[in-house]
Amino acid sequence: MASAFTHAVTALALGTAFRDPSPPARFWVLGAACAVLPDIDVIGYYLGVPYGSVLGHRGITHSLVFAALLATLALRFFGDAPVRQRRLLWLFFFLATGSHGVLDAMTKGGGGIAFFAPFENSRYALPWKVIEVSPLSVRRFFTARGARILASELAWVWLPAAGFAIVCVSLRRAHSGRQRVAK
Repeated sequence: MASAFTHAVTALALGTAFRDPSPPARFWVLGAACAVLPDIDVIGYYLGVPYGSVLGHRGITHSLVFAALLATLALRFFGDAPVRQRRLLWLFFFLATGSHGVLDAMTKGGGGIAFFAPFENSRYALPWKVIEVSPLSVRRFFTARGARILASELAWVWLPAAGFAIVCVSLRRAHSGRQRVAK
């Protein structure tokens, strides 16, 4: 799996495609939470759930169905938003949650992601496995190995995410500047 930091960074970068990096904070916090939450399935290790089970690590909580359900739940925090904005918010929360499985499918370890659970529990990985696997333990993460993992994630995720965010913010500002001039 990629680290929780990297999952959150990915959601924050995706968020810039939907709004300027400004309040409300709930947009940014919920987006980051959606991106990190699929790893709640690690509880299964302590409960004896086998890895290959639909309830195991990288199972249903890493699926597109889970992403859709979590996006719907997150949307409840924006009940006052107009319908068009709610559709965009749902899409953002879906993509933020779904990005978790995509990043994990790019790690150098693990048995793949059950993208289509609960309908199919087959595990899929992407053909390029470039991200170092982050340990599940916080204690084991803050070691020399954790520094190597962050260096890998910086190169493969954080820098491209920053580039994506810069482009999104620049395009949004250029578009809003054109709208002000046109008025």
